[in-house]
Amino acid sequence: MTIVVPTLLADEVRQRGYAIWPGFATPDQCTALKTAADILAGGEYANRYPKSTRVWDLYRHDPIFADMLVKPGLADLLDNLLGRHYLLSDYSLNVVNPGQPIDDWHIDYPYNEMTDLVNGGILGLQCVLALDPFNERNGATRLVPRSHKPPRRPSAPWPTTAQTFRAEPGTLLVLAAATWHRSAFNSSGQPRTAVLMSFVERWIRPLSDPLRPDLWVHDQRLQVMLGYQRPAETINGVPI
Repeated sequence: MTIVVPTLLADEVRQRGYAIWPGFATPDQCTALKTAADILAGGEYANRYPKSTRVWDLYRHDPIFADMLVKPGLADLLDNLLGRHYLLSDYSLNVVNPGQPIDDWHIDYPYNEMTDLVNGGILGLQCVLALDPFNERNGATRLVPRSHKPPRRPSAPWPTTAQTFRAEPGTLLVLAAATWHRSAFNSSGQPRTAVLMSFVERWIRPLSDPLRPDLWVHDQRLQVMLGYQRPAETINGVPI
């Protein structure tokens, strides 16, 4: 059994732009997630784009998705990288079907919407939870280690040092938003499914629109993560 230390994962993200958390979701959780994902990907909420099929705001659809947001250790990792009271920016299903066009190299929100990219903090994270095996045949995520320092948009010449995120279902890839990455070509003949969880520092506007606050009264952690509670930390720089 792999013992995961959030502090060590945070150090890896800072140093090389990503970290891998094996066994983030248990086999039983993966089965429940995959069942829910397959239903959503074939249903009315699915958005079919040229490069993938997406379902937005997964916490609206099945409690198993909300459960992933409050997994033990995740809050410690996010607190370490983004500071307390970070926000959930996007929570979506991503299905890459066989033969679809591959992604361009890109960086994620908020860097991809900045006119001038800032340097210093992590600002945002993209977490990729594999629900199928990830390998070269089915278009597993490709990423460029240490491309997040300094933050910059991908440009030619294209990287030759990219690595493939090879993983079993239940593995979580934690990616700094400024790390260059893309999906590869899926030649396997089968869809490749993942859950995407994006988080940002508390002062950055999330990508997703908020839900009604009464939907989350049962869980204060989700209230804070979705921006409905914003506990004050300082007044004029003085801790309270």
